[in-house]
Amino acid sequence: MTQSLRMVDSSLAHASEQLRIIESSAVPAFDDALAGSDLHPLTSTGIDTLQVNLGKLCNQTCKHCHVDAGPDRREIMTRQTMSECLAALDRDPGITTVDLTGGAPEMNPDFRWFVAQISARERRVIVRSNPTKLATRKFSDTPEFLRD
Repeated sequence: MTQSLRMVDSSLAHASEQLRIIESSAVPAFDDALAGSDLHPLTSTGIDTLQVNLGKLCNQTCKHCHVDAGPDRREIMTRQTMSECLAALDRDPGITTVDLTGGAPEMNPDFRWFVAQISARERRVIVRSNPTKLATRKFSDTPEFLRD
């Protein structure tokens, strides 16, 4: 089984090392790249999608995972933080879509509550998941839950 970078204590599991590598690369700074484009100054036209990462817990550990999720990662979003996300939705009716990601967002114990709260606000919900856990008994009814 592949382990997360954090579990094997890789230096790449630390933000400081990631930043050191980025800063030492030949990639131009964002501000410099923007100044050389026709997009300067960059201005917002609004927010229509709120992407929410529900945690790093996942049933798989993939080498390509950008959040280093896995079964050994127990960091998850709390219901209190989810409530703060809902408050942001209530303040901004222009946010029409909530995009849930992780790890495996369904593995957060408050996932279904959160989806129900978002749906009650008549917002579109996208769930980014890997389908392998849907074959397990615990998560087998997830497609029907999301459909409903």
